[in-house]
Amino acid sequence: MLLAGVVTTAAAVIKGVVTDRSSGDPLMQATVRLLRNRADSAFVDVTTCNLDGRFTLPGVKNGKYLLSVTYVGYNPLTLPVNITGGANVDLDTLRLQESSILLREATIVGVATPITAKEDTLEYNASSYTTPPNAVVEDLLKRLPGVEVDSEGKITAQGQTVKKILIDGEEFFSDDPKVASKNIPVAMVKNAQVINRKSDLARMTGVDDGEDEMVINLTVKPDMKNGVTGQAEGGYGSNSTYKGSFIVNQFKSSNTFTFLGNINNINDAGFTDSNSGRFMRFGGDNGINTTRSLGFNFNVGNKQFRAGGNILYSNNDRENASETHRTNLFANGRNTTTTSSSNSTDKGNNLRGDFRLKWDPDSFNTLEFRPNFSLNFNRSNSASSSANYDNALLAMAQSRNLSQSDGRSLELGGRLIYNHNFEQHRGRSFSLSTDYRLSNVREDITSWSRNAFWNLDSIYENYQITNNHRWTNSVYSRLTWTEPIGPASRGNFLEVSYGLNLRWNNADKTVNHDFLRLDSLPDYTLGWRAANWNQWGFDDRLQGLGDLAYDPINSNSFRNSFVENQFRIGYRKVSAKANLNVGVSVNPSTSSSTNLSNPAKTIAPRHVLNYAPFLRFRYKWNAQTSLNAFYNGRSSQPSLDQLQPVEDSSDPMNIIQGNPNLNPTFTHRLHAHFQNFNQEKQQSIMAMMMLSFAQNAVATNVTTNRATGGRYTTYENVNGNWNLHAFTLYSRPFGSSKTWTINNALGGNFAQTTGFIAGEKNTAGRLNLNESVGIAYRPANLELELRPFYNFAHNTNTLSTQAASNIHSFGGRFNSTYYTPFGVVLSSDLNYAANRGYTAGYDLNTWTWNASISYMFLRDKSATIAIKANDILNQRTSIMRTETAQAITDTKSLVLGRYVMATLTWKFSSFGGGKAPTVDTEFMRQGPPRGPGGPGPGPRPM
Repeated sequence: MLLAGVVTTAAAVIKGVVTDRSSGDPLMQATVRLLRNRADSAFVDVTTCNLDGRFTLPGVKNGKYLLSVTYVGYNPLTLPVNITGGANVDLDTLRLQESSILLREATIVGVATPITAKEDTLEYNASSYTTPPNAVVEDLLKRLPGVEVDSEGKITAQGQTVKKILIDGEEFFSDDPKVASKNIPVAMVKNAQVINRKSDLARMTGVDDGEDEMVINLTVKPDMKNGVTGQAEGGYGSNSTYKGSFIVNQFKSSNTFTFLGNINNINDAGFTDSNSGRFMRFGGDNGINTTRSLGFNFNVGNKQFRAGGNILYSNNDRENASETHRTNLFANGRNTTTTSSSNSTDKGNNLRGDFRLKWDPDSFNTLEFRPNFSLNFNRSNSASSSANYDNALLAMAQSRNLSQSDGRSLELGGRLIYNHNFEQHRGRSFSLSTDYRLSNVREDITSWSRNAFWNLDSIYENYQITNNHRWTNSVYSRLTWTEPIGPASRGNFLEVSYGLNLRWNNADKTVNHDFLRLDSLPDYTLGWRAANWNQWGFDDRLQGLGDLAYDPINSNSFRNSFVENQFRIGYRKVSAKANLNVGVSVNPSTSSSTNLSNPAKTIAPRHVLNYAPFLRFRYKWNAQTSLNAFYNGRSSQPSLDQLQPVEDSSDPMNIIQGNPNLNPTFTHRLHAHFQNFNQEKQQSIMAMMMLSFAQNAVATNVTTNRATGGRYTTYENVNGNWNLHAFTLYSRPFGSSKTWTINNALGGNFAQTTGFIAGEKNTAGRLNLNESVGIAYRPANLELELRPFYNFAHNTNTLSTQAASNIHSFGGRFNSTYYTPFGVVLSSDLNYAANRGYTAGYDLNTWTWNASISYMFLRDKSATIAIKANDILNQRTSIMRTETAQAITDTKSLVLGRYVMATLTWKFSSFGGGKAPTVDTEFMRQGPPRGPGGPGPGPRPM
């Protein structure tokens, strides 16, 4: 089918070179457009000149064209070009004449617009936000209104998680935005664009699949697109803290190469730990982390064939400690309390590669292949203890646990997409996509637990070795046909597709254990409990294990299969101002599960028929004002763990059993997005709303034993789960010089979830309101910004007599950066955060102050020495609250405290045959420019 779709036609190449008429110097980045030589001058193709002023336009069909050449400060040039017989055209040298008003004789004073809202893109001008010398993209993102970066480096924009960071529209280390945010220097960035876009498949084929993603695209400054740029940094500080990093970027025409490396023990991981969510005993992302990473990213080729990808090796060594206070909710209001503490260490090694090949043999055919792989290794050790109390704060049960796990996994995959547009029948097209994934995970866990139940007058002790092996194969293929209804110019299209989804999930679990029980505790008094429990000590009980017996209850072997057919039909309407896409998908599916170790627990094949409507609408009043809205419905299967009717009692205080009678969940999603930008006022307004509603959602049914604190969990289908999220952003400069900027971000969220308390339904509601206003003063060499915030959370439960809780979180951030005329840069940020309404001892009231002093030296200001102080007041804390229908949980986690570090940074560059952009020394003496990276090499004012 792939070969049959390829259409081969004669095509020519137009090439030439653009120079200055007077000096003969090449005009790098001159724009060359190819237009139809007819009344409408329809656009055909565009390119820019390389370092030598040369350009190439491949794949041009026979016909008559106009070639338009433009360059800032020069008169445009237009000439006719005729292509016959597929013969190439060499235009040799095209000479542009400077315009009658020479830019070097004119002084232009302007103010860069901080934020521009257009259609589905919110663009931030990087030069409008001052950052300290040698800052990375993450430092810039923290200053952008509507963008949040948490303590772990997770990025959210407009309330949605950012899935990727692109560099000039090209992927940078695949789907890990941390690699770009924590490694790319801000000095390279011209604009940061926040884009809510369709999936890769939908953008390539033109057929909407309902999968949207939030991405950030970083545009590189034009004077850094041809040559080599880089930055290396090393530092050492108090408490034996250290940091070392480097990044080297080579840009040559449209080809880019990036090498980077990072090592530190200050929680500055330049990547996402891929062990998270992969291994059962992964300790989490909190704590103090020592990281090492080395990576390579490339993007090469031409307009017809491009290849790109990356390889990243990472190593983690994390230590974490936490304290938790959980209120267990009961229908009669006789709630109990569980307090716990834990310590854990994680050591991980990961190697992953993501690659992409794209071939456009002509303007009618596109073939793309994306292979990937990952190898992951993890060793985790944890120690924890907990106690359960009744309303009178008497201990009813206590437990201690030790565990050690070793995990390793191999994952392989690839996606192939082919798209063909028919030349003789405009608007008709077909596409074929195939996606394959393999995952093979092994995890060996050795654990020991001791549980004392005072009211039952007994102690249980359990030694256990568990071997888990999970492996999955999945194949998804889709064939799509698009047919115009009438002439394609009228914009009416019919879309039909068929998809086949095959998934095989397999799980083998072998458990061997030694179980002991001691009845009749000696001297059953509260004093004995407090004294003797601690006297038991917490030695390494994993040593010297005796003979362990096979545990048939917790051991199992499953083979699961899932087959889904997807039939989809839709109508698409395209016009100058509005686009409409509407249709329905019918998805019959079959799932089954075979229990090899216990055939009685085999799940018979189940057949389900789902209907999934979809609608997407866009209306554009003009280039600055638009509205996007979409609705879709999607079904999802319960997970393997949720379906397996096997009791997992490896942790006797948390027993879990699946429910084979669960139905698939069907989720409705509605999203609306409005953008407006007023050029005259430089005012940006953005508003968005998201609503989701789930039918047959899978909820946890937790039964808590009041006497022991033990929890028994299974799963049930429920209705009534929904979530509403809204967000608005307003920004505009003011004052005669436009050096003042005000922005306001207002958001709200209401979520309703259903669970169970002792078998009875309980609906939990959570209302969140978030307000953050920012005001900034940014003259030429100074930035002062104040951003206060206030968050309100109101929580209710329908069953529990637990009173509704109100949580108030408030505070603010003050940033300041000052560039002195003699090369010293002073930077400081002060954060205040407080909350009220948490459990006693968990309320927050902290000041976090970071500051640095930097000095830039050498002739081109390429070297910087700095002293940075982190958490000067030593008050940083990490507190989080989680609320469900069964419990309210407050957690404190270990954080990195105060340290002072001295660093040395060197920025290097080579442009245009080894020549760096010229530095205007007089301009430097008058004061460094405001913007990312501060003063340094830059183009001369024209």
